[in-house]
Amino acid sequence: MRVSMSPQRLLHTALLCALSWSGQALAAPPEPQPGVDAKVRPHPQNAKALKPSPAPETHLIPPPLPDCPGMIDNGVVRLGVAPAGHLNIPCPTQPVSSGTHGTSWVGLRYLPTNGEAAAPGSPCEGWGVASADLGISGHSSAGCGSSSNLTVEINAPSPISTLSVVRVGDTFRVTHIYTPSPVTTFLYQVNVLIENIGTAFVADLRYTRGIDYDVLPNTFSEYVTVAGTSGNPWVVGAVDNNFVSLSPLAPDFPVMGGLGDFTNLGPGDLGAQFDFRLGSLAPGEVRGFRTFYGAAGSHADALNALAAVGVSAYSLAKGNWNGSGDPLSATGAPTGTYAAVTGQPNTFMYGFRPPESPTSCTVECPNLLSQGVYTVDRAGVEDRCVVNGQYDNRVVAVTTLHGERVEFSCMDYGGAIGNPCVSAPGADTCDVTAFQKLCASPTFAQYCL
Repeated sequence: MRVSMSPQRLLHTALLCALSWSGQALAAPPEPQPGVDAKVRPHPQNAKALKPSPAPETHLIPPPLPDCPGMIDNGVVRLGVAPAGHLNIPCPTQPVSSGTHGTSWVGLRYLPTNGEAAAPGSPCEGWGVASADLGISGHSSAGCGSSSNLTVEINAPSPISTLSVVRVGDTFRVTHIYTPSPVTTFLYQVNVLIENIGTAFVADLRYTRGIDYDVLPNTFSEYVTVAGTSGNPWVVGAVDNNFVSLSPLAPDFPVMGGLGDFTNLGPGDLGAQFDFRLGSLAPGEVRGFRTFYGAAGSHADALNALAAVGVSAYSLAKGNWNGSGDPLSATGAPTGTYAAVTGQPNTFMYGFRPPESPTSCTVECPNLLSQGVYTVDRAGVEDRCVVNGQYDNRVVAVTTLHGERVEFSCMDYGGAIGNPCVSAPGADTCDVTAFQKLCASPTFAQYCL
């Protein structure tokens, strides 16, 4: 695996780091609250259009990065993210994880128990991407095949989040953005953006994600559940084995017969590997979706967290423990099914939320002007949002994805996208095709996840 960084990429990385630092060092001002049951993800351009008064200049001292760049946590879940986007990094300054076969490597750790589920033994967690029709693939892992056909373009860690951008040959650019879930402290969300940077149409885009779970107290002996694969059009298959290639084009096989959906399979040295089918991808387009990694103190808390973020498929891993003795002991604890049933003292998880494309859209006042009055033909045939009878602002194109409001400013985005808002006498209308193109563009796809 080669690592390259152009001056433009270095600048991009510096800006990303600055954004991460400022987000920690300076609290954001309160925003107007949306209506009841509304979730809003406004496009940043809408805030610019409001022309707020300049904020006083503030000099910020960035918080120090952790001893091991790529180690991030939200106070409950700690991840170790390598530059190529997979989990598991060495960190000699970290305490050895609880249970047998403890390690200072960090992959997927539940801080309340210091339980580490990804790093003990062979650090096989990783991902892969492929065009099944063109036969092109690349994958990345700290172990179990390591990495293939990848060049790291951006690696921008901060104490709580990190970004990895990787080029796969001359066909794909894959971005992984790890940030704490705003919905639950038990999960980190991982935004995945796959861009076709080649010249050939990809008819069958694939993505693979797998993890070798190793759960305390008796590491290398766990119970694993996979759910949501049956009848799921996005899932090609899933197995209980992560000791196989992470290339989506490679064959998979189970360890204990776990194929598709299975519940509390084990005990054994098991994992969970998913192969996803993501449709077609034209040159210059992006397919974006969201995944999750995390841990909770019980089976119920884990399921509630996954439900809260709307996953369609997931895996769980729980220890082989009968509920007696000390489950955090370095010498282990008595085996049994207590942990498999209750999920105590920790349940580790992965979840997948599929892409969603706009099917309809409207033209409205931006959410930041919730008190505005939509005014038809305020500027010729263009509609405006009027506030207090005197201030007016451009309206926005609006759709709902995964139950959340997504909006883009009404303007010409150039190229093949154009303007999502169609101005005409009477109320303006929204061009859903233009909205779909925005959500598939390298610049704006991240706002549609």
